[in-house]
Amino acid sequence: MTAAAAPPVDAILRAAGVPPDGLALSDCSRSHEVTYAAGPGGRWVVKRAGDRSLAAELYAYRLASWHPRLASVVPRALLLDERRQVLVLEAAPADALFPAVSLDPGFPSPALAAGLGRALAELHAATDGLPLVTVAGCGIVHLPDAEPVFTGDSEAAQALARTAASDAALAPALRRVAALLSPSCLVHADVKWDNAILDPADVRLFDWELSGHGDPAWDVGCALADTTSLGVRLRGAGASLGMTPAGAALLAAYGRLADGFAERVAGFWIARMAHLALECAAAVEDAAHPVVVALLDAARAMAARYDELAGAVDGAGR
Repeated sequence: MTAAAAPPVDAILRAAGVPPDGLALSDCSRSHEVTYAAGPGGRWVVKRAGDRSLAAELYAYRLASWHPRLASVVPRALLLDERRQVLVLEAAPADALFPAVSLDPGFPSPALAAGLGRALAELHAATDGLPLVTVAGCGIVHLPDAEPVFTGDSEAAQALARTAASDAALAPALRRVAALLSPSCLVHADVKWDNAILDPADVRLFDWELSGHGDPAWDVGCALADTTSLGVRLRGAGASLGMTPAGAALLAAYGRLADGFAERVAGFWIARMAHLALECAAAVEDAAHPVVVALLDAARAMAARYDELAGAVDGAGR
């Protein structure tokens, strides 16, 4: 069903109880129409459907509107309009967002990583076994056996996907973790440091458009992969491809490492590294870009050490 046309931003803000007069509006749109509104009384984000549907994100916030534990890991929503696919949220302070802190020495700190681990644990425990109408995707794990290999518009990403799908180390690792998938709860499905409010005492996740019923180990693996990918982007071949103090702190705080969970986390950690390489290739339209090559090489190297990574995950989570 096509969403009804969204009203203008000032009308949306009024409906959310925010008088728009005197607010400074900034267009932050990418795949969705996103407007940042700031004034003396506060800061808000207005999000409207663009190239991608907001149905899954709105569903997650609707769940949070009656589920206190889920509400504790998302920003406060002032307006949810499923028919027009409109969302209004309280915005986080700029100094609690990724652009302000990503280049700080030691980012992410163990304290911040532990905060994310607690948030993920709360999300997964609160929604374990809950009937859900949306399904989270982690299609990268099916890449070696997908037909076509990659359906995105980017020719560079398509070429990289074909390379990854036939790689002697990466393809077996992806097949291994695909066979272990164990969906059980609501997962965010796109856990990145730039999709979080970075307050160690109160980490919250936003950008839930890929969320749905899925495997909680995917979220944990994504968090580890994003930390690893930051090191690869900044330090190239000198980056650590194993457990870091931040990763260990995240896993210790998460604390739900049941039998088999560490093996899935390690597999998803590897898979997400390959996924980030595809995302980067699509963004720069160059499969041979040095960062793209570095990310895929990291995924390959980690795939060759799958069992070692699983052991590190298990040890850190105990």
